[in-house]
Amino acid sequence: MHIVVTGMGIVSPIGIGIDRFWENAVVGVNGIAGIQSFDASKQRSRVAGEVADFDPKTFLSAKQIDQTDRFAQLALHAANQAAQDAGSLTCYEPQRIAVSLGSGMGGFATFESSAARKIQNKSLPPFSVPRIMTNSAAAWIATQYGFRGANLTCSTACSSGANAIGMALDLLRTDKADAVIAGGAEACVLPMTMSGFEALMALSTGFNNDPAHASRPFAKGRDGFVMSEGAGILVLEREEAAKERNARIYARVAGYGCACDATHIVAPDTDGQAAAMRIAVEDAGVTLNQVEYINAHATSTPIGDIIETKAIKQLFGDHARQIAISATKSMIGHSIGASAAIGSIATIMTLHTGTIHPTINLDEADPECDLDYTPNQAVRKKVRTGMCNAFGFGGNNASIVFTTP
Repeated sequence: MHIVVTGMGIVSPIGIGIDRFWENAVVGVNGIAGIQSFDASKQRSRVAGEVADFDPKTFLSAKQIDQTDRFAQLALHAANQAAQDAGSLTCYEPQRIAVSLGSGMGGFATFESSAARKIQNKSLPPFSVPRIMTNSAAAWIATQYGFRGANLTCSTACSSGANAIGMALDLLRTDKADAVIAGGAEACVLPMTMSGFEALMALSTGFNNDPAHASRPFAKGRDGFVMSEGAGILVLEREEAAKERNARIYARVAGYGCACDATHIVAPDTDGQAAAMRIAVEDAGVTLNQVEYINAHATSTPIGDIIETKAIKQLFGDHARQIAISATKSMIGHSIGASAAIGSIATIMTLHTGTIHPTINLDEADPECDLDYTPNQAVRKKVRTGMCNAFGFGGNNASIVFTTP
């Protein structure tokens, strides 16, 4: 049984919609700029990847906007795109269409504004709790389309989107659904949330006057990740059924692996990352030497990029130097729970178009980052097997393998 991707949608700092996102990714457009959504003058990190041209009024009523947090709005927009891209799913019973979404933080924009109101002894809006809850985005997608199957939300920090796609794969393989809307959404460009990451020394603070170079995975002189927002949604179904309804097939979701470091709540671990990648490759039924491309987690933290490089070399051995790698986060920053969904879309488009997008801002690599990261220029290459990595706080590691149909 093969599970395939038949629809995709995306909201990102470098474009809304698959075509615009991919065109910009291939030419290395930078989506990082000074924060515009709030007064960031008192933040130590004052740059972010924001979706500047997103307007929920174009697809939601005033009442719906009032009842949804920004992260859910981003998810709904991406889901609308994916559903339209996939074509009609009316051949499936509503009870057999599931939603599996990932988000690390959920409705934190509502949480922060509600906390501020409470401190000021102001009343809270009646929909504060439904807006904050992490499963609200998945619930809204199901409600909008009448999807009555399993409705799941995965919150495993930065690997949330990858695990949500993996959960969707499992639902289809075990015949608990006929189609699944899967992916991730996040909207964490927020003062308190960013201050929390600043306290962990995780965010870039040295490029506030040069935001275009703040997100620099694998590069010498990187000093942390850049907070971002966005959403990526995929439509997954069985290949045989997709062909019966003449759907366009982008790629197969061939394998999924997840593994916990069980060592540290925030520090990455080589063994855990290598384990997730190994499990995904084994699940896909391919050999290590068949993996030709990796969309790296690559957040641009000093330690994280080194650990991921070591994990790739540990698992793939000599073949690691033959694998093309690129970091989508170099252009859009780190969208936490949405990052792996967006990275999965980039991986699928690599397979679908034969083009590997570049890792920008990589003029001089860290000496300990010594693999092929596709620096600064896109590369044309026919890729049949690609992997997307996602490693998050809590020691949560996830990898997904995609193959050409």
